[in-house]
Amino acid sequence: MLEAAQTKEIRPLAVALHGRPFSSFPLHPDLLKNLENLGFQKTTIIQDLFLPQALKGHDAIVKARRGSGKALAYLLVIFDRFLREPPEGTEALVLATNPDRALELAELARDLAAGLPFKVTPFAAQDDIPEEQLKALERGAHLLVTTPDWLNRLFKWRLLRPERLKIIVLDEFDTMVARSRTFLEKLLKRFPPPGARQGLIFMEELDYEALELAYQFLANPDEIYIEIGRQSFEGLELTLFHVSAEEKFMLLLGVLEKYGWPKTIIFVNNKLEAQKLCDELKRLGVRAVFLKPDLGPEYRLRFLKQFAGQEADILVATDAGCHFIQQRDVPLLINYDLPETAEEFRQRALKVKDGGKIISFCDEEGAFFLEFIEKDLGFKIPVAWPEPEEEWFLSPALLKERLSARRRPSRPRPAPKKALRHKRVSRPRSRAPRSRKS
Repeated sequence: MLEAAQTKEIRPLAVALHGRPFSSFPLHPDLLKNLENLGFQKTTIIQDLFLPQALKGHDAIVKARRGSGKALAYLLVIFDRFLREPPEGTEALVLATNPDRALELAELARDLAAGLPFKVTPFAAQDDIPEEQLKALERGAHLLVTTPDWLNRLFKWRLLRPERLKIIVLDEFDTMVARSRTFLEKLLKRFPPPGARQGLIFMEELDYEALELAYQFLANPDEIYIEIGRQSFEGLELTLFHVSAEEKFMLLLGVLEKYGWPKTIIFVNNKLEAQKLCDELKRLGVRAVFLKPDLGPEYRLRFLKQFAGQEADILVATDAGCHFIQQRDVPLLINYDLPETAEEFRQRALKVKDGGKIISFCDEEGAFFLEFIEKDLGFKIPVAWPEPEEEWFLSPALLKERLSARRRPSRPRPAPKKALRHKRVSRPRSRAPRSRKS
């Protein structure tokens, strides 16, 4: 097995959009020659981020849309490994969502492997499987491209030995899970366990159910999520408050109280300050969770699902955790700290639903970022002044008292007691014993 990831690493999006020459990566010379012949000169941003770790054998979860270059990225990983460790039988599998996609990927793989001693075999069709595909599979395939339905038949016909697979690629995994998670889960259990092979999962949209299954299938995966920030703020209500750092917390409580405590994401720049803010909210009785950027996948997913459900109303996060948040229907977003760049502002704004509100606090430090953010956004954020102050600034003690009163169960008043009517009962009078006459 190639070198496995020893430490969890979340890498920011920090490479140029134009990419780098493929020769700057440790790819086999024969692959570099084929790339040049096909006209591929520079990497896309997804290839820039994916290739360095995947070529070492790391598992990965990648979010990227079609056209981003993801198919070329994982095919390069497969063929580079084949060139360094010649395969014996079917050692790589690409699982696609439908037969058309499978045939398209197989065609790209054949072009990339031109002149190389590898057999690429698609096994997928809308109706009956073509005879040439079946014969090609019987002759032996090094890379097999198929779909979940046809993979299930391969298992039934015993035409594939899953224990020999060394690289498994699940393309558009979110779509597969949406169609039938139970069916897909049964198929994945037939593969070697995590750590015994390399697993690469690609999604167009992150879904919590798909992520939950992906974490079970992979071993300590690198996570690379590509998102383009919100481009249009039309239909959103943007508000900026100038406030001192000392008064920000009371203003936050006042804003939340004024808007009725809806589902809210609060962004803080510093991890320690974010944890402190979440702890203070929880001490007041607010149902809040903090999405720590260095949380393990299972714990992170647990907090996200709590916020998506009914267990938490407030999600505190930093920009390092922004890409993991998949809700795009949050009615209120609060920039407790102004981000340092307009791109971070756009990324945060993706989480707000159309017609929602974005409220930003600008303290002494945030004032240094405000001018550059507004210049890049191309507009001024409307400023509101918290007047009268008693409606906007809420003391923690008063809020705790209010929350406690709201949650205190009201005791039903006892029903008024009916007056008891006493009936007069005539008691027999005691008579004195008669004296006997002698």
